[in-house]
Amino acid sequence: MISTIASEEAYEDGHTLFYEGDVGDKLFIVVSGNVQILKNQDGEEKPIVTLKENNFLGELALFDAETRTATARCIGPCTFLVIERNDMEQLAHEYPAIAFGFIKVLISRMRGMVLDKKN
Repeated sequence: MISTIASEEAYEDGHTLFYEGDVGDKLFIVVSGNVQILKNQDGEEKPIVTLKENNFLGELALFDAETRTATARCIGPCTFLVIERNDMEQLAHEYPAIAFGFIKVLISRMRGMVLDKKN
């Protein structure tokens, strides 16, 4: 299903997929490579997580049409399946299980953030 609406994009080491504060309209699924997620803290980019094959990023902006909450940069060559907002909305309406899958991942990420702040 996803492969019917996704396009494949490849980028070299150091390519920035998006910057914190950009308007988001794409979801990226990592096919190969690593992507570092960075957060601006006191004017400096601080790494917060590295995503690998089969992880996805950019999902928040797809669902709430807000700006990006972090910067995403390729570490080495990377290949992605990229899904546009309109296509994702249509897919989620046609296949609600996909939307629930994203919700589960978002909740898991939120739990991880909350637990990290408690420690």
